[in-house]
Amino acid sequence: MGRTDVLRSISDDYGVVWQVWAVLPVWLERHRLVDPATGRERLPLPPDFASGWLAFESATGERRRWGPVPDGWEELEDSAIAAILQRAVATAPRAAGPRASAPRAAAPLPPIPPNDTPGDRATAAL
Repeated sequence: MGRTDVLRSISDDYGVVWQVWAVLPVWLERHRLVDPATGRERLPLPPDFASGWLAFESATGERRRWGPVPDGWEELEDSAIAAILQRAVATAPRAAGPRASAPRAAAPLPPIPPNDTPGDRATAAL
């Protein structure tokens, strides 16, 4: 399956530097069916990612995934990892900040003008 304590750096054909590491779903607590941060139901992982994947992140912020984790990926030549990178699936950019995935508070409502209170509106409708 691959080790999770290995971080590799490779360059693609354009000279862009990529960090590569293995992600295992056990670390993601795949037994949880509801995301505690959002309360939304989690979708099951696609079959290619169910046992783990390689995560790629470029110096420019682009992210990709390839699953499953190739056996012995830690020892593959950089050119082999770069070939996997070319076939990897693009993912959403990482959100800024450590709590960016947490639910956000709703924007405050604008104040009611002094001559337009809810009681005045109800009376005007009569």
